[in-house]
Amino acid sequence: MRGGSGRGLAILGAALRYGLPLTGLVVIGHAVLISIGGDIEHWEFALGALLIALGFGAGMIAQSGR
Repeated sequence: MRGGSGRGLAILGAALRYGLPLTGLVVIGHAVLISIGGDIEHWEFALGALLIALGFGAGMIAQSGR
C-alpha cells in the first residue's frame, strides 16, 4: 500500500513542478496575443508570472525534501 502513495506523491510533485510553469507560460502567451490587439490585461501577466514562480518554488521544495 505504501508504494502506491509514494507513486501518487511523485505524480503530484511532477504535476506541480512542470504543470504550473507550463500553465504560466500558456497564460502569459495568451496575454501577449491579446495585448497585440491593444487590450492589455496586467492581471494575466501577473497570474502567469505567479504560476511560473510557484512551479519553480515547488521544484525547490521537492529537492530540499530528498
